[in-house]
Amino acid sequence: MKALGASLSRRGFGYVIALTALVTFAVAAGMYAFETEASGGPNSYGEALWWTAMIMTTMGSEYWPQTIEWRVLCVFLSLYAFGVFGYVIAALATFFVGRDADNSDAEVAGTKQLDAVRDEVSALRDEIRALSRQPPEL
Repeated sequence: MKALGASLSRRGFGYVIALTALVTFAVAAGMYAFETEASGGPNSYGEALWWTAMIMTTMGSEYWPQTIEWRVLCVFLSLYAFGVFGYVIAALATFFVGRDADNSDAEVAGTKQLDAVRDEVSALRDEIRALSRQPPEL
């Protein structure tokens, strides 16, 4: 877990989490401001925060935006959530791939094919050297 924490901290994971929390609270405030007058809108900031968190995790909710302002904000919120999800997956994948690359016992993808190509290139190199030592035939 220490290695995972160190890897994520090198990639600015804490900043992404802090920014995501800030975005979530700000969008919930926007939703509460835009949607309180709409039918079925949130009755409290807590409900708006719950709905925002559900949209950020792509879980959805029984409520859908009614005002044009909130629909536009919801599109940007969804795009942000997809970007953060991609960042988290990429950071975790980089950690696990890096661990495999550091481990001398782990098989790196394509190693067998690379060894076969390396052997073939070496054989061709030896063949070319042998041919270059022979005098040309006339």
